[in-house]
Amino acid sequence: MRKPPMKIMIEEWDGDGAIRIPDEALQELELDVGDAVYLIEEFVGNTRCLVLSKKPQIADRIDELTEAWDNEQHGSAEGK
Repeated sequence: MRKPPMKIMIEEWDGDGAIRIPDEALQELELDVGDAVYLIEEFVGNTRCLVLSKKPQIADRIDELTEAWDNEQHGSAEGK
């Protein structure tokens, strides 16, 4: 089940914009201080969003569907 989005405020830090990632979010992603994360621009429907990820790129949903379809096709062909 997908968790609801978490609202994070942009703060000022030494004259720059900064975000503070709440402990709850770090625990959810199994991250600790010093770990690397990626801030990825994604679209959810028509809305531009920033996503925090442990991977440098989020797999395109169509790639996942194609891979599942390919695996299904190869599995049924091998069974014949």
